[in-house]
Amino acid sequence: MMQQPARSVSEKIKSTLKKAMGGVAFSLSTGLSVGVFFLQFLDWWYSSENQETIKSLTALPTPPPPVHLDYNSDSPLLPKMKTVCPLCRKTRVNDTVLATSGYVFCYRCVFNYVRSHQSCPITGYPTEVQHLIKLYSPEN
Repeated sequence: MMQQPARSVSEKIKSTLKKAMGGVAFSLSTGLSVGVFFLQFLDWWYSSENQETIKSLTALPTPPPPVHLDYNSDSPLLPKMKTVCPLCRKTRVNDTVLATSGYVFCYRCVFNYVRSHQSCPITGYPTEVQHLIKLYSPEN
């Protein structure tokens, strides 16, 4: 009867050792896989082909600035006074800039125009209502 507990203790030890060996084997396998992946990544990162691609991209010339339409001062589209809205031709109320072109309008005028035409009324650049930015002046 005394040998029964000894067997159960030895069996528990063997079972624990088997589990521990399985965990060690799994850890080594996973670690080896991650290590091989990391080495392949480093090989790719420092490869001459990758370096040539990076050099070719950085060697590209800087693109020219966007072409803006030149409006002379007597253009019928732009008012002579800078405080006048180009759409309603009145003094601007709730100054709002159109981010795609930089022109300033009354909020109500430009909102309605952009909502219906999806473009800047001066330049014709495509735009959306989200490109409207309210301007705050010291008087407001």
